[in-house]
Amino acid sequence: MTKRSSSTSVTFRAPFQLPGLGFLPAGTYALDTDEEAFESNTGTVYQWIATTLHIPTGSGFESHRIEPEDLEQAQKRDEQAKVQARIGGMAADGSDLLAPPSSMNSWRWVPLWVRHARSDGRP
Repeated sequence: MTKRSSSTSVTFRAPFQLPGLGFLPAGTYALDTDEEAFESNTGTVYQWIATTLHIPTGSGFESHRIEPEDLEQAQKRDEQAKVQARIGGMAADGSDLLAPPSSMNSWRWVPLWVRHARSDGRP
């Protein structure tokens, strides 16, 4: 049977956790996915065999087999953390979303929603 491998990368903006690996730092990680080909009457079908996450270390890389479902859950948690940070007024990079741009005088900067508020107090 024929096998194929594909390489991609995944980026986490915050530290994340995968079962059996503990917490890993934020960053971009290489992923390899292996699939096996099966011939059928309608064509070739590929079935997942393994997904390998490559974790950088001081002297190279450690390779760990992971489950795709665990990776998807970690990505969802990372996205939720990003959204929560934005809702809280902080961008994912730690900058304040409500602060005036550095190129503008702070006494003249007013958020758009304040400038366009009705004077009679109605929405």
